[in-house]
Amino acid sequence: MHMIWFTILFMLFTFALILATYLTYMSQTVYLSFNIFSLWNVDMNVSFYLDFMSLWFTVVVLLISSVVMVYSYFYMAPYTKSVYFLWLTNLFILSMLIVINMSNLFFLMLGWDGLGLISFFLIVYYQNQSSITSGMFTLLMNRIGDSFFLVTIMVFFYSSPVLSMHTSLKPSLLMVVLMVLTFMTKSAIYPFSPWLPLAMAAPTPISALVHSSTLVTAGLYLMMRYSYLLYSSYYLMKLLLILSLFTSFYAGMNSIFEKDMKKLIALSTLSHLGFIGMAFSVGLLHLSFFHLLTHALFKSLLFMTMGDIMINLNHAQDIRYLSSGMAYTPMSCTIMYVSLLNLLGIPNMSGYFSKDLVLEMMNYSNVSFVVIFMMFLNVFFTYYYTYQLFFYSFQPIKVFPYQIFHAPMLLHTLCLFIMMASTLVFGFFYLSHISYMLVYLPVPMAVKVIPPVLNLLVFSMLYLNGKMFTSNSPLLNFYFSNMMFLSNVMMTTSSNLYYNMSFMLVKSTEMGLLNFYLNGFT
Repeated sequence: MHMIWFTILFMLFTFALILATYLTYMSQTVYLSFNIFSLWNVDMNVSFYLDFMSLWFTVVVLLISSVVMVYSYFYMAPYTKSVYFLWLTNLFILSMLIVINMSNLFFLMLGWDGLGLISFFLIVYYQNQSSITSGMFTLLMNRIGDSFFLVTIMVFFYSSPVLSMHTSLKPSLLMVVLMVLTFMTKSAIYPFSPWLPLAMAAPTPISALVHSSTLVTAGLYLMMRYSYLLYSSYYLMKLLLILSLFTSFYAGMNSIFEKDMKKLIALSTLSHLGFIGMAFSVGLLHLSFFHLLTHALFKSLLFMTMGDIMINLNHAQDIRYLSSGMAYTPMSCTIMYVSLLNLLGIPNMSGYFSKDLVLEMMNYSNVSFVVIFMMFLNVFFTYYYTYQLFFYSFQPIKVFPYQIFHAPMLLHTLCLFIMMASTLVFGFFYLSHISYMLVYLPVPMAVKVIPPVLNLLVFSMLYLNGKMFTSNSPLLNFYFSNMMFLSNVMMTTSSNLYYNMSFMLVKSTEMGLLNFYLNGFT
């Protein structure tokens, strides 16, 4: 069953790659629209908008999804309900493809809602108390975003009956604010961040899919699609810049104290989502999209290789158990190091091309010195938690002789190798073939060398010191593992909000309206 789905997804990936290459080279766009019905002189159309942005994102999603199919066969072998798991995963991929390619807001809502609902079923797959709590909180947070989306559609329809993204309407401030709030909830921008690490309760193949290219990137992707509306509000973009910057800083700060491998990578994802939001809010639309794609590739690769190592560690997720990984999973560890080098932004890697260009171009934007300083501080945090993974993967461990090793399948290793190769060459390919019409400004050497010098300083400091900074204070670790108590505050607030709303609805409907009419009828 896994192989059948892998074949289908890989064929779709091949078709999308050919179409994306053709349309990019021909500088063309395909717009498909099908009329379903007309009501009150309003046409309800299912419309697809295929341009270089939607097609290349589709290519990346399908590539990661097809590899995840093989990976899930290897990872989920001991568990039951494999058919249930497969159907949910493919429905999740379908929902994301609807969000990427739909042009009509009403039908885009189907994919948007599908992402939130199916992610809940996948998070609670293991059926324990932790999974249920995480799944419910994720669902409640996404429901807030869905409610904003419904109001956005209503306001959009009031301004323009055609719910297509191609409209010449002058957006109202209310509509732009609602759109930004909607997209922020799905992409976990502060204060909607706590659900992202909690979603790690899902199986690792789903984490590789959700936290790289699907659920968490949907909001940022739609920000880029509707950028012509969002850029109309200068002050709102400044607010988004501050929130994105704080999200990146906040995630980096928490990652220093995090010991759970999957949560650490989730916080890394959150940091990069803030980084992409920051690039978008200062007007670097194409660069933010470029970093979105490169981040999806190397982060999914990091999750899958971490999953391989966790299988051989009896599914222990503590980063301190990562020891001697090179000895029993050499291939997975090598691929993991390629992903980490992308994360660090080592020159000539894909992560370097996208990350370094954003860091350079931010110097030309009209932001203050404080924002630039905070941005480089976030880069320092990235270096720190990446070196944590390097550091712990080489430490000896006493239980090493007692480990039972599971060699991965040949097809799985081959797929990971293909992903690694695509991650390595994608940055150069994007700049030379997809985004070749853009001209990038040359920058002073001082600006160019700041990231590599920071990288070298952190590495030298850790290498000479021979140990990582860590906290043994339970209170401090609890404080940061709960995202500075934001998880507790948001969980309590959202639970109380939904409880009070449900109670008021029942009281006003059942005890009020129905009671009045039934008594009147009798």
